[in-house]
Amino acid sequence: MFVRRSWAVVLLPLLSGAGWAEEPADSQDSEAVVDSLFTETDGFVPLEPSGEEGEAQLKDAPPRPSPPDSSPRWANLVSLETTTLALHSRGTVGRDEGFLQVAPRLVVARPGVLHLGLGAPVRLRMWGGGEGAGLVRKEDWDTLSDWGQVVRILTVGGDAPNSLWMGALESYTLLSGHLVRRYNNRGNPDYHPAGAVVTGLLGPVYVEAFASDVLGARLMGAEVVLDAQHLLFGRPRNPLQYMLSLSAVHDWGKAGGTLEPMTLAHLDGTVILVRHRNPEGGFELQVMGGWGCL
Repeated sequence: MFVRRSWAVVLLPLLSGAGWAEEPADSQDSEAVVDSLFTETDGFVPLEPSGEEGEAQLKDAPPRPSPPDSSPRWANLVSLETTTLALHSRGTVGRDEGFLQVAPRLVVARPGVLHLGLGAPVRLRMWGGGEGAGLVRKEDWDTLSDWGQVVRILTVGGDAPNSLWMGALESYTLLSGHLVRRYNNRGNPDYHPAGAVVTGLLGPVYVEAFASDVLGARLMGAEVVLDAQHLLFGRPRNPLQYMLSLSAVHDWGKAGGTLEPMTLAHLDGTVILVRHRNPEGGFELQVMGGWGCL
């Protein structure tokens, strides 16, 4: 059993606009009201005529054009990319391989609702590979996990706190980063899984869970963050200032090699003592304490 306790005081720089999502001002509604009251010609809405003469003018007048629909619409894209690729074997003479890489792509998207991108590079052999080598490089498609590369990107629900994301994990960090930091699930050139990240917010509880391979048992984990001030005293003006979080990660040890299955867990608390923000950036002064086990 491995036990670790840690305490730290951290001064964190903040980029401009960084932080947890806040409710935006209802600027679109106000702009719509202004547009409905003003015209492009004289700056005000003319009064409609009254009486019988006015009714006749209204009947003869052409219909007013309806305002354009400003709601986001569906968009799609179809493309095909081709390039050449050469692979060199380490320490082996005469085993170099050359390929023509063809990458079809299909994208269907609607902002804030769905973004789906499908397509995968197909490597057609031009030379090398030895006897029995097929036209398509078999190492790219010889496991079930390799078929995850067909999903280039999938997002449902837009950004956090309530969303689903799927694709390649190139530099993924699980919230606090105590257990998973800058993880890459495509480090092996013959292994092309699709990872997934799910986030959700319910009252004072925020949850983020991930899987490094949706088609195979590889690495999975989750972290639950509790806003203690929100839980005890209702929704605060500055959320997530007093936090308790629990994270856990399990590795099945089936990604190659002789690694045994392993589970890690970490419990920590965070208190933000000072938080200063301005248009040019800002900083936070935090106190953190944690305990982890293997």
